[in-house]
Amino acid sequence: MNRLPDIAGALRITLDLDEVELGGYAWWGESRAPAFLLLHGWGEDASTMAPVAQRVRSRAWHAVSISMRGWRGSSGADDYGLSAARDIGAVLAWMRRQPLASSPVLVGFSMGGLMASLAAAEQEPGELAGITVVSAPSELTSFYRDTAFGGVRRYLDATLQPAQWRESSPLTHSSRLVHPMVVVTGGQDVMTPPEQGLRLAESAPNARHIHRDLMGHHPSEQDWEHILTESARTFGL
Repeated sequence: MNRLPDIAGALRITLDLDEVELGGYAWWGESRAPAFLLLHGWGEDASTMAPVAQRVRSRAWHAVSISMRGWRGSSGADDYGLSAARDIGAVLAWMRRQPLASSPVLVGFSMGGLMASLAAAEQEPGELAGITVVSAPSELTSFYRDTAFGGVRRYLDATLQPAQWRESSPLTHSSRLVHPMVVVTGGQDVMTPPEQGLRLAESAPNARHIHRDLMGHHPSEQDWEHILTESARTFGL
């Protein structure tokens, strides 16, 4: 388990979840406010979401960024969503126990968006202020077919158990994604084709689709600012 780098202004955190230890960062304010749990993309870790966390803090919200199992800062083996609902659910429960954190918000980028969706489907109505997924796969068979990156296909072939092609696809669980939801797609995204997000937004009961014509797979600073603004409006923050 490689150590996460130090980040100025961030409190390093470690959560022991019995079978796995998750590392990450917290940015706490001094007043009661919504708490955003930020989930990174494939090949990344909790540190890569620090710029988003800083934008969250600039709005007087709290931010937590966690490395998912198997990625730098956390123990265990990456399983692309097999353990996501359990791991993220435990982090959300810990966040709810923090004295200044009100209802949590999930924000996931790419793989983190997929895992956020799987976790949100297991949360009871009212337990989340909202969930935002950005550039995220929603149906793994078509994602495998349509992504422009062969490395993704090799990774999925090596990682997924047979049942995961369906069970780790957020679209399978869309009827249980009852929380206010923002699904963000980019018109220039060739890693995760925009159709993935559109299908999820059309299927989830309370989802809103935001399409950014000029956005690639990774949002720019301006894209993230727009995403947070529209998420706040949608979730009534």
